[in-house]
Amino acid sequence: MLRCVLQRANNLRHSDPLASVTFRGSKKKTKVIKNNPNPVWNEGFEWDLKGIPLDSGAELHCVVKDHEKMGRNRFLGETRLSLRDVLNSPNLAASFTMSLLDTKRNNTGATLTLQVSYIPPPGSAPVFQPPVQPEVMQHNNPNVELDTVTIISLDTLGEEDTESMIMVEPTEDQGTDDGCSMVIVGPQGLPGQESPTTQTPKRSPPSYNTQGGLRKRKRGASGQPKPLANKPQDIQVRVQVIEGRQLPGINIKPVVKVTVSGQTKRTRIRKGNNPVFDETFFLNFFETPSDLFDEPIFITVCDSRSLRTDAVIGEFKLDVGTVYNEHRHCFLRKWLLLCDPDDLSAGVKGYLKVSLLVLAAGDEPPADKRECVEDKEDIEGNLLRPAGLSLRGASFNLRIHRAEDLPQMDDAIMDGMRQILGFDTNRKNLVDPFVEIHFAGKTVCSKVLEKNANPQWNQNLTMPIRFPSMCEKMRVRILDRDRASHNDVIGTSHLCMSKISAPGGEIDDDMSPRTVHSGIDDSLGFLPTFGPCFVNLYGSPREFTVFSDPHEALNLGKGEGVAYRGRVLLELTTKLVDKPEQKVEDIPSDDLLVVEKFLRKRKFSLFAAFYSATLLQDVDDAIQFEVSIGNYGNKFDYTCLPLASTTQFSRAVFDGCHYYYLPWGNVKPVVVLSSEWEDIKPRIEALNMLLAIIDRLELHLQQVQLDVKAGRDLEEVELRVVDLLDQVIADCSQELPPLDLWPCATPLDRSLRHIRTLHLQQIVQAALALKHGQETELSTVLEQAEDWASRLRTMAEEPQNSLPDIVIWMLQGDRRVAYHRIPAHTVLFSKQHCGKHCGQLQTIFLKYPQGSGGEAKLPGQLRVKIWFGLAADVKHFNEYAEGKLSVFAETYENQTRLALVGNWGTTGLTYPKFSDITGRVKLPKESFKPSPGWSWAGDWYISPEKTLLYDVDAGHMTFSEEVFENQMRLPGGQWIGMPEGYTDVNGEKAVPKDEVECPPGWVWEEAEWSEDLNRAVDDQVPPEAQEDGQLQETQVEVFGWKFHLKPRKTDSFRRRRWRCRMEPLEKTGPAAIFALECSLSSIEDKNDDKSVTTTFGVNRPTISCFFDRGTRYHLRCYLYQAREMVAMDKDSFSGTAW
Repeated sequence: MLRCVLQRANNLRHSDPLASVTFRGSKKKTKVIKNNPNPVWNEGFEWDLKGIPLDSGAELHCVVKDHEKMGRNRFLGETRLSLRDVLNSPNLAASFTMSLLDTKRNNTGATLTLQVSYIPPPGSAPVFQPPVQPEVMQHNNPNVELDTVTIISLDTLGEEDTESMIMVEPTEDQGTDDGCSMVIVGPQGLPGQESPTTQTPKRSPPSYNTQGGLRKRKRGASGQPKPLANKPQDIQVRVQVIEGRQLPGINIKPVVKVTVSGQTKRTRIRKGNNPVFDETFFLNFFETPSDLFDEPIFITVCDSRSLRTDAVIGEFKLDVGTVYNEHRHCFLRKWLLLCDPDDLSAGVKGYLKVSLLVLAAGDEPPADKRECVEDKEDIEGNLLRPAGLSLRGASFNLRIHRAEDLPQMDDAIMDGMRQILGFDTNRKNLVDPFVEIHFAGKTVCSKVLEKNANPQWNQNLTMPIRFPSMCEKMRVRILDRDRASHNDVIGTSHLCMSKISAPGGEIDDDMSPRTVHSGIDDSLGFLPTFGPCFVNLYGSPREFTVFSDPHEALNLGKGEGVAYRGRVLLELTTKLVDKPEQKVEDIPSDDLLVVEKFLRKRKFSLFAAFYSATLLQDVDDAIQFEVSIGNYGNKFDYTCLPLASTTQFSRAVFDGCHYYYLPWGNVKPVVVLSSEWEDIKPRIEALNMLLAIIDRLELHLQQVQLDVKAGRDLEEVELRVVDLLDQVIADCSQELPPLDLWPCATPLDRSLRHIRTLHLQQIVQAALALKHGQETELSTVLEQAEDWASRLRTMAEEPQNSLPDIVIWMLQGDRRVAYHRIPAHTVLFSKQHCGKHCGQLQTIFLKYPQGSGGEAKLPGQLRVKIWFGLAADVKHFNEYAEGKLSVFAETYENQTRLALVGNWGTTGLTYPKFSDITGRVKLPKESFKPSPGWSWAGDWYISPEKTLLYDVDAGHMTFSEEVFENQMRLPGGQWIGMPEGYTDVNGEKAVPKDEVECPPGWVWEEAEWSEDLNRAVDDQVPPEAQEDGQLQETQVEVFGWKFHLKPRKTDSFRRRRWRCRMEPLEKTGPAAIFALECSLSSIEDKNDDKSVTTTFGVNRPTISCFFDRGTRYHLRCYLYQAREMVAMDKDSFSGTAW
């Protein structure tokens, strides 16, 4: 008889959970508990084994689902329990707390607690065998401390469970351990034994005997490892130092020392608090195992900058025998908890990841399977910590206030039916969002708000942690609840602990030359804190599709997001508490009033001028570019406010070699956008100030290095060095933007400003000491300058940058092809500290979205000028403008012709007489009125888009002329000519082939015409529409016809573009382009959503920048020689041409 009691589940998402357990194909289900994330069932189930003993390989399959009234129940998690541990328990009963996994075998953060007992058939042999007392190793050196480490092995742990494994303490006796068994809890334990009851399943830690020796662990059927002969032999200790995390100190340069039995090895010196070493040391010994196994392994992390006795950051030690007694004689990729060797009460001094191996003659080293680092930076498979060292309890308090601009995630079928029936629709809110916070294996979620694209949760999520934690990233994810299937991820972002916290203690001024006194500032360090501030989410394009999203992985935070997908307002504080508890509660109403000041927004203006588009590949349609910031400017997303955010369509021209380009000539397209965001000017100015200091420092440093390589005179080099020091002193002496008058300053803003100020003061003092102190070697000065640049780069990171990136998309027709993201702070205007590329011409390289299969190619290269700033600062735009900005109001005249004869008119026209480019929005000429600061400069006139006059094969050097010969015959007769003997591909009459003349400047390559007999020519070619004034190759809803340039007899519909130019008044200048918004008189009621949605996208005229003349460039390249060229054919006889 097998019995199972499903007791409870913890940390489920808000649901109506029920559980099922399956054994040998027989499924048992619990009752449904309504709306409870921590259900308690306490339901028992039995399976009659019919006299067959339980197999040690049997298992229970447990599944937890959310009960749904309609459709299938939603999957919440599953786990599989091996019954081997039940058979190995003394009374054949055990309790388990299992982690629930999702369909991808990732830890969901929820747990399931159950009890399993087994009653064997009468007369069967006893299953449980008392554990054999392992041999106690005799140690010759009684002074060696052997019980200095508690080993917690968690190879079977789920996703990112860090803090729980730190809390597990060693038990007195765990019985037989097969290397993957669970910690058995419940009444079957030994008297006085304390076992955790709420921890996730883990492998049992080793036990310690009364003499202080470490018992050998028995691993299943493999038995005890064969003891080595106690005679001198070759033994190798192999230590791989991988990386460190959370090392305390400011501006440290850590180095790791490994000492075993008098031999010492050192790693290379690294920089920072999270260094990566990746070095392996081999220490060879010829000693007896009894002597060497008693020797400790000292792993010490030191600060190489310090010459004082307190240079030790942290240390870890364990004896060689402990490593050899492990399975396969090794610890692979384990985290060591560093501590002060003289004072364990000082707490944790950081973490170090290592691999330890002890190999004797004939031992094979195990294969080191490198774990996937991407998206798993805070996963610790195992942790080794000194006995007696405990971590402090702490809690993260996250206040989830609201989210904005979430995209559509659900199908709009029902909404479409409501629209057909005449009911009000709300397609914008087809999303059921909730927030998921994940850190160190723990997950906490907010409540679900249904049908809300701008939800307001106003909840406080408390997450218990053990501090300090080696986990670097806190994952912030917004999901859409889906009752029919799994939840969809809307977007993912991460909060890096190293950017929102800082270690305290000593400020290391230990620079070369060592004449600067070191100080201590206890207020330097601070616990993780953030906000209140918006966190932007990026991922796949916002457009909703019922098909699978090919870029869904981008929403999970894997790779660079290609589109803005909303943002969430967060606030994080950290408190040190003795017994932290996980809980979710509402934020008091008084605290909500404090957040209101962080929601105030100001209007920003964005200007983007496209100078050139080159290196285009795989061009098969007309091209335009879309500029967006946040949800402003997305032309395909109807949930966003539409804007005139795209350039005019243009056809690419072949450059004669390999690529295409857009023939803009001296008329450049311009896009202007308006948006509203929070004014975070002090943060961005401080960031741009530090980035400018770094650029000037690196430029001077590069000049000095070039002079040294060129062998310049020493005096010239010294003058360069003096200029470098003067520049550093002048730059770092600047005061950071003040925060006193800014009402939205957060605690993190003040802490970062304090740390940055101290760093800049240190650099100034060190530079003054180098300039006015004793003579110093040039190499020392250059090394010091590189160190300054590294420190400044570390400071030049702003975790609370709530301005979304500017995204430029290249579109072909209605397809998104390639993109580029530009950080907004790099083009933001400021009177004190502008962005590096603000109003400057910059070259950007487009990229294909990750996973599209074209990452190896370069989609194109753009030269653009972008200016971004507050609407109050647009008057300063005149300083950056060049060329002549011309603004055109444009509308499209639609005409038809009945019976294919007569004059063009509006009889039978289904479109507005004057419309936008799509033909759907009515735009009469009278609806256009000049914006403030503008006046009309002429009358309306017909103007085709010149760049679309180029055919798809423009730029090619060879062409093929073709005509179609039409013949007919009677059944069984001969082919004879027709009256329309020769036509083109559309059936229009053409001249005979012998009368086709070669255009001027061209010559025939082949004298005779060739016949193409493999082309199907018997299909009916439908008549197509004509346009007077070429538009674009876009579909028009008239039997699938397409616009074309050349008039045809069969044309029955045409669309002509009318334009009228406006010019700015002299008193406003080029900055008047920002006043062009809402220039149509049809937009009167801005509160009318329908009016805004249908007309706002075209209410700004077309803007172009005219230059007097184009610029021609001449490239001259000398190719001297090439070596080791790879053959491009099998026989290597082909020639090479450049």
